[in-house]
Amino acid sequence: VTELERRIDSQTGTIGLQFERVLELLGHWGHVEGWSVTDRGELLAGVYHEADLVVAEAIAEGCFDGLDAPELAAVASLLVYEHRAPGPPPSPRYPSTRVRQRAAEIDAIVARLQSDEDRLGLPLTRGVDGAFARMAHEWCAGEGLAQLLESGDVELTGGDFVRTIRQLIDLVRQIGQLAPDPVTAATARRAVGALERGVVAASAEVDDEEPTDDDRPQG
Repeated sequence: VTELERRIDSQTGTIGLQFERVLELLGHWGHVEGWSVTDRGELLAGVYHEADLVVAEAIAEGCFDGLDAPELAAVASLLVYEHRAPGPPPSPRYPSTRVRQRAAEIDAIVARLQSDEDRLGLPLTRGVDGAFARMAHEWCAGEGLAQLLESGDVELTGGDFVRTIRQLIDLVRQIGQLAPDPVTAATARRAVGALERGVVAASAEVDDEEPTDDDRPQG
């Protein structure tokens, strides 16, 4: 009993300390004031992404403003694609100067956040990856799948490409819902429509048609 009580006290203390560190981080970035959530915090609450704080800051700082639909998709892909293959990641080929500039802005947000996370002893947010930016841009602009897979930017199978685009669509849709600039929100919605086509749209329909547990035969 004594050992169990010691373990519970230790785990409870660790969780409490972690919570205090997260709260300090959110306060430092202007998402909470004491026990109140700020407007910036309300934006963060609407983001569902592994790098949610980076996404919220990028939206609030206007990193997606002033772009056309393919450029917005390219910038959003920095927070979606992650190089996992053996060897170093390929150098990014940004489709425009504006995309390159926004990539630098988001990279600076990540660097500041990682510095604060390191100071507080929190897990570090992953960095941005621009290797998929040109492919995201071209797909949103209407390029065909075969041509993109043959481009050599990133070595992907068709299935990997579709999964990455669907993750990108999810993030761009959130940008469309959360961006305070109505022009940016409209651009994001157009980007979703342009991304969700061909094999990407077909794969979504297949998933929608898969039987649930209630639909499957019993016995």
